[in-house]
Amino acid sequence: MKDTPAWLSESVAIADLLAQFLNRLDKQPAAERQRPVAITLNEKSIPALFRQGAEADHLWDLIKSLQEDHAVIHITPDKRRDPFSPEYTQARLTLQDGGEEILRHWLQRPRGLSPIQRWRKAVEKNRHRFPGNTEKLIAYRIAVPGKEDEAVVTAFTQLGNDSQERLSLRQLSSRCFWGDSKFLDAREELIRELYPDLVIRVRPVMVNIFIPETIEGILFIENQDSYTSAVTGNPACCKNLILVYAAGFKSSASRIRQPDGVSLHYHSKADKRAQQQLEDWWFKRHSRDWPVWFWGDLDYAGMGILKALKQRFSEIRAWPPGYEPILELLRQQKGHSPAQTGKQAQQDPGPTGCDFADKVLLPTLRQEQAFIDQEVVFEPVRT
Repeated sequence: MKDTPAWLSESVAIADLLAQFLNRLDKQPAAERQRPVAITLNEKSIPALFRQGAEADHLWDLIKSLQEDHAVIHITPDKRRDPFSPEYTQARLTLQDGGEEILRHWLQRPRGLSPIQRWRKAVEKNRHRFPGNTEKLIAYRIAVPGKEDEAVVTAFTQLGNDSQERLSLRQLSSRCFWGDSKFLDAREELIRELYPDLVIRVRPVMVNIFIPETIEGILFIENQDSYTSAVTGNPACCKNLILVYAAGFKSSASRIRQPDGVSLHYHSKADKRAQQQLEDWWFKRHSRDWPVWFWGDLDYAGMGILKALKQRFSEIRAWPPGYEPILELLRQQKGHSPAQTGKQAQQDPGPTGCDFADKVLLPTLRQEQAFIDQEVVFEPVRT
């Protein structure tokens, strides 16, 4: 049996690619295996290879070594490939005779149960350690590179230890999942299913705010550079507006308007009376006749932030003085295509509830099929 390549443990992308061969083999009975298993190289089968650059070149060299040095696969280039595309584009990898046994040895995947079957077996074995419902945990395998299914399930069982009470989700994640504080970020609903009585300490949302001497409204700003520039009075039209750094979608969190769910940080020394007025409005203790605005990038993500913010701040609208100059540039075809900046995944958010956004900004985005960032309009303040 060929020795496992020393580099395999450090290349998650290649290990995942090779595991796909075994996944396909494990899904079909031996009697039905009539032709060799093959995988096409594309953004779905090995995303890291199609980000190009030095890492992609290194991955391609490793893949070629699987044919040249280890005789595990055979590479068939795509004859219809664009000559300007990398040679690995749509190349077909076919598992060689004897390749299955080599891969099982390398990846420590003996014949028998499929990955999802092994996962479900591990969950069933530990079901008694979960006080809640395990249906969601058992439905989908949660793979962690370098960790056996049993170890991952055991990590979930540790969430119920008494010492974990009243920790934040990030703290729980770091303690139980090998120091990875973000592992549970998208799994809070699953945790509450497994542990209905577990008290998870709310992690306050951090919000940066600037309060001017004269207050004529509130402006939420998407990007940090635009926020810090606005604090210095550039653009001048936001001089008398309370400025709030929106920082992506964090201001749409459900707890953003609850005293224990947010931590307000003021830029410089804010007038105590004005600060109290803002907090009374923010926490819905008193209403104010301040107009509330949002200003961000003119793209689908920016419009999505506006839509999300409107769930928490119903009066918020797109800020015309910020968007109109950007809109003019977009109409002059001075924007960028989604592909130029990696924004292809952005989705049209649909109606936002703001007339200016729904009747002017979004229709223009759909027509021009281009985006433009808010920083383009105003020159930074020079010191």
